[in-house]
Amino acid sequence: MTKTKSTLFTFNNEPFSKFSILLIIILDIFLFVTILTGIDSEKDMSPSVSVKYPYQCKNHFDPEYQRSVWNSATRGYIYDTFPFSEYESFYIPTHSAYYSGKKVQTYIDKRVAPLCTELYEKIAVFALSDLFKNNKELKNNLRNDKRNVLSEINSIEKRYNTALFEKISSTQQDRDKKIRDKYYTLLEKEKSIDKQIKEIKAVSAYKGYQEYADFVNTNRETFNKEYDSYAFWQPFISFLYLLKFTLPLLLLSLLAHRFSISPVRKVSVPNKLVTLISSHIIIITLLPILMDVLRLIFHIIPKRFLEKIITFLYQYGFIFLGYYFLMFLGIVSIGLVVFFIQRSVAKREKLRKEMKEKTLYIDAYNQSRCPNCRNRVDYSKNYCGFCQEELNRVCSVCHKRTPKHIQYCIECGA
Repeated sequence: MTKTKSTLFTFNNEPFSKFSILLIIILDIFLFVTILTGIDSEKDMSPSVSVKYPYQCKNHFDPEYQRSVWNSATRGYIYDTFPFSEYESFYIPTHSAYYSGKKVQTYIDKRVAPLCTELYEKIAVFALSDLFKNNKELKNNLRNDKRNVLSEINSIEKRYNTALFEKISSTQQDRDKKIRDKYYTLLEKEKSIDKQIKEIKAVSAYKGYQEYADFVNTNRETFNKEYDSYAFWQPFISFLYLLKFTLPLLLLSLLAHRFSISPVRKVSVPNKLVTLISSHIIIITLLPILMDVLRLIFHIIPKRFLEKIITFLYQYGFIFLGYYFLMFLGIVSIGLVVFFIQRSVAKREKLRKEMKEKTLYIDAYNQSRCPNCRNRVDYSKNYCGFCQEELNRVCSVCHKRTPKHIQYCIECGA
């Protein structure tokens, strides 16, 4: 891992130029986006819970679901619950494929659960009929008209004392009579709109509605079991599809990296490029795997489990333990951050010292001086006569003496 890290930011033991850094960043972004796109395509084989069981389907099987609908009469919201009676409560989600010539083909999403597809078919019997659509549009238009009428009535009531309208005589100003006439005309229009709304056919009166209601009541328990099971296992299945895409890529990158840095291979620019690119692919491929692992951990230890622990601590008077645990997490988190920062600083400082010492040793050898006491010495001898510093070492390849602090053997070059 250390070798992999060192190849991320250097090439041929030299730092990247600014242009090379820019190209590497572009390459990393391209690889990251491509990998995420490939992972998403694989995860489509295991659609998310919201895709498998859309809220338009789940709402019908949820006995506690309430759909808010604006009621112009009370100037507030009413809540439509199962069995639903409002036109707006019925919607069938579809996908459309667009072709040339403005032709549209509608199709049902095949990723949706069979129970939801069957539910949509039951709703479609009445919700897709022309009468249902026309009545839905008519009801919405009438409600909008009533909203506008009520707005005008409210405006008049705020500006005028309507109780005085009855006392306005024919001898008074025409403007007051016009306002009075408009006010009562609006009241009559409101009653007319209410009458038209009541005359619209009720949703429950459509053919096929009762079959829909019976289907929901019969399959509610089955739906909830399927939904809970899929909600629990889907993250694990999704993670397996992620591994299906990332593991071969990760394995190939590791093999390429190991092959390029193999000691038996001759060092060359192509091998260094393979090392560089494979190192970046390894890191980028590990990122989505790490993110999904964290997501699985949170899924295994769900929020509701933590809430139960907090509730237990409150109930039995041990809430101080929660604060202790919170302080412990803070100390550990900050401590780890400080540790890794300081370790990185220490490594950089150690590397700086090694580079400095290496430079000093080379200068000392070139000037025929001892690297320890800086006095002049003869490197054909093994020790410094002034400080007893060892000057030479035995080469592990040719077994001959070579300067101790020089990287390669001066006899065989090993």
